[in-house]
Amino acid sequence: MTTQRPLASIRKATEDDLQVGLICADRDGNRIRVDRVDRDSTRVTYHFLNDELRVQEGVQERTIDQFLAEGWLTAAPGTSL
Repeated sequence: MTTQRPLASIRKATEDDLQVGLICADRDGNRIRVDRVDRDSTRVTYHFLNDELRVQEGVQERTIDQFLAEGWLTAAPGTSL
């Protein structure tokens, strides 16, 4: 028996969601962890993660607007991606 998550538990990340430690995923299931949010310079720094949630690639950096335009998804509190 498998359980399915309600669609409302996963949504597109917003600027208010951006904080260190946030884990997001794209529609292909690639996951990232936000490492730094600098609202003064409007930059987000993050790493891609492997299946064990360990760092997979080097640091990536985007402006907050670029990051949000990529359509990253996040899970509601108490749920996971």
